[in-house]
Amino acid sequence: MQLSHFVSACLDQHYNAMLRSVNGLSDAEMRWMPTPQCSSIGFLVWHYGRTLDRWIHSRLQNAPQLWEQGWAARLGQEATDPNDTGYGYAPDQLRAFQTPNTTDLLEYAAASLESAQRYLAARSDADFDNPTVTNPRGGAMTLANMCQQLLWEFNQHGGQIAYLRGMQRGLEDSSYSGGLLESLATKKPNNA
Repeated sequence: MQLSHFVSACLDQHYNAMLRSVNGLSDAEMRWMPTPQCSSIGFLVWHYGRTLDRWIHSRLQNAPQLWEQGWAARLGQEATDPNDTGYGYAPDQLRAFQTPNTTDLLEYAAASLESAQRYLAARSDADFDNPTVTNPRGGAMTLANMCQQLLWEFNQHGGQIAYLRGMQRGLEDSSYSGGLLESLATKKPNNA
C-alpha cells in the first residue's frame, strides 16, 4: 500500500468516526462544555477543519485556504488570521467561541478533507521524505512528519469528541469499531 493511500484511509476513518459522534446532536450539545476550560464538540470539529485546511493550503501549497475563500463568512466568522485554528485558546476564548451551524461546520470539515485527499493522491512515497513543510514552530518537517502529527491530533480530538458525546448521551454502541470493521466488510479481496 502506498503511504498516501494509508494516510488518506486514516483521514477517512477519522472523519467518519467524527460524523458518527456528531450525528443527531442538538445545537446545545454541540456547544456544551463540561467546564469553562474545556472545548466543546463544535469547537473541536471547527478545529479539525481549520487545522487540515491550514496545513494543506498554507503550509504545503502556499495557497489561500478554503477558510479565506468564503468558508469563514459562511460559518459566521472572520478570516482575519489565517493561522487561527483555535490552538492555544485561553478559557475566555473557548467560552466566547460561537459554534457555527452543524451542517455547515461538517461541510467545511469535509471540504478540507477532500482538498487534503486530492493533494495526497498526487504524492508518491518519495514525496513524503522531502522536508518541504514549514513548521509553524520553526524549521521544516517532512510531509511524513506532518501527516504523523495530523493523525495523532485527529486521534486525540476524535476521542475527545466521542467522550464529550458520551458525557451527554451515555455509552456508545459496544459493537462500533471506529469504522474499521465496516470499512473492511465493504472491500473485496484482491483475488475476487
